[in-house]
Amino acid sequence: MKIHRSAYILMAASILAGTAGCSKTENVLNSQIDPLAFNAAPESVTFDWQEAYEKQLSEFKKSDKYSEDSRFDLRDITNDNIPELIISPSSDSSTRCDIYFALGSSVDILTSCGACGEFDFIPSILFIGYHYEGDGFTVGEYQKFSEGFYNSEVSYYTNVGSASAGAAIRYEINGNSVSLAEYEETVAAYQNEQSYKLGRKYTFGDDAINYAIHCSESWSKVLTGDQKLKYRESVSQYIDTGTYPNAAFEIADLDMNGLPEVVISTGTDDEEATRILYLDEEGVQTLNVSNDYDGCIRFDISKEVFYSGSEKRRCWSLAEGDVNGFKPSDSIMVCGRKYELNKNNVDLAFS
Repeated sequence: MKIHRSAYILMAASILAGTAGCSKTENVLNSQIDPLAFNAAPESVTFDWQEAYEKQLSEFKKSDKYSEDSRFDLRDITNDNIPELIISPSSDSSTRCDIYFALGSSVDILTSCGACGEFDFIPSILFIGYHYEGDGFTVGEYQKFSEGFYNSEVSYYTNVGSASAGAAIRYEINGNSVSLAEYEETVAAYQNEQSYKLGRKYTFGDDAINYAIHCSESWSKVLTGDQKLKYRESVSQYIDTGTYPNAAFEIADLDMNGLPEVVISTGTDDEEATRILYLDEEGVQTLNVSNDYDGCIRFDISKEVFYSGSEKRRCWSLAEGDVNGFKPSDSIMVCGRKYELNKNNVDLAFS
């Protein structure tokens, strides 16, 4: 499904491009204030960590650890407003993510964590961890952020899944045998917290790397105050109703014109609708689309198409992306559940 956006969006983008040396321009009445003109092109917003992370991604892509199954992510997991770089070599069950932080013009390892190439981030208490159920056993770990690094706080193991095979059942916390009650209490303390899966947001296509490094963290400086206010008011309505207790949201540029949209995931059930909020000359508009099992949509950055489903895809485009016979490129991002949908996160995102 191709959604035809207002020409005002294209006009605002071409005006900005023209100031940067682009030959394409449009005539605009000087007396008219364009509600879709943004503060700056996302690529013009710079951060100290960008060059170091881009170099690290390039080096990994040249290494023998890289494969078509490799992914990466950017997320602030240390609460210092600087994202960490997360590299996931593969989705194999034993694969941990390597997490890096910027150190001047270079990077250093923060920690490694996870299973199946991803891990859980618990922002409320600054913990990361994973829970993996294998053939007859369960294993997991949680690390706590302290004194500038993540260090293991608790690990656990049980072979209760082997009970039918006659195995002697064990429950372990930090390598020590414990009772079932103690095991469940310890594990539940972490699993009951709100968490997000991290590690496998972006593929390693050139357009995906460029978007992640040079666009994804720029929106607070791209949007004008009026645009932020309009988005904040629209997004807040989903909080006020109380209908979506597991909702999350993310700011993303789904038509690659420099003016971002807001993706609201109302839940993780694939029957739940994802809302795409976008700006036109009349204000904020809403498009309802389906999502995948994880409550997210997939966005093809190269082809400007977002979609859900793998075998039977449903596709949409806010730009001129070709949704007929669409096949994903090598530049895909998972989109929709970056932040829990609550007042504090909405205020921070649109401040």
